[in-house]
Amino acid sequence: MHRSRLLIVPTLLILLTASGCSGTTTVSPTDGGADVQVATRQLDLRDPSRVADPTPEEPGTDAVAGRDLPTTLFYPAAGEGPFPVVVFSHGFSSSPGAYFDLLESWAAAGLVIAAPAFPLTKEGSALVDADVANQPADVSFVLDQVLALDDTAADDLAGRIDAAHVAVAGHSAGAVTTLGLLDTCCREPRATAALVLSGGLVLSGGLEVFGATAVSPGLPTLFVHGTADDVLPISGDRDAYAATPGPKAFVELPGGTHSSPYDDPSDPYATAVEEVSTDFLRWSLAGDTDALTDLRKDADQSGVTELAEDQLTP
Repeated sequence: MHRSRLLIVPTLLILLTASGCSGTTTVSPTDGGADVQVATRQLDLRDPSRVADPTPEEPGTDAVAGRDLPTTLFYPAAGEGPFPVVVFSHGFSSSPGAYFDLLESWAAAGLVIAAPAFPLTKEGSALVDADVANQPADVSFVLDQVLALDDTAADDLAGRIDAAHVAVAGHSAGAVTTLGLLDTCCREPRATAALVLSGGLVLSGGLEVFGATAVSPGLPTLFVHGTADDVLPISGDRDAYAATPGPKAFVELPGGTHSSPYDDPSDPYATAVEEVSTDFLRWSLAGDTDALTDLRKDADQSGVTELAEDQLTP
């Protein structure tokens, strides 16, 4: 995928900062269409109604009021839209920036991507795996704030957001978070599609955060997992797949590892992951019927992807 950074002169930088835009990238969409200008910026979000507790085993000992959720937005720089929304959850000890290329590719397909950094599982934080249980509520809070931009007159996304088509997506602990958003405990009713990248029902080390009680029949869900994943073995995602009502599909990456297919553009599986995930989002959110055909083709590349299960319906 070709990308070229645009140099911004100081006077233009002032205007972009005022409108909340921090950069623009030229991206070639995975479907081979014309290059798209993708804008990125950060929302400094904070949920004051909840706490961040780095020692949940000792409740209240050093809990901090409020949950800081700085959120990176990726979206088409031009066009009236309305554009569907994807909220993406990063992996344990990672950050939204680690998935920059993947998230840009989704935005180039005509989507608004919101990627929060979670207070206790992001890179450089206290790294509290039990706090993943609080992340579905973080995602719902971020979604509230992003959808509100549609009615914010001065915002670059005013009038350009499609609130009726929303996907939740994530990698690793973020994929577990995504499954939580489909569970009876933490259901996000505005979600109309889900994308699970190297997830499962338990975290590394065996911590089960959510159950296997998905309550979202009719919500299209795509699972993608490497067969050589030694952090969250593929068997855990197969269990999650079995517990998901569907329509659904499961794409295997033969020999694929846990993180590199999603956060390393040089990984041999990275391009296929971009293609398959973008196909799924185009189909499930944007109503692109050709994208389901593309998904089945891109999910069946010898030695790279294998469509192990397919219960998706046009």
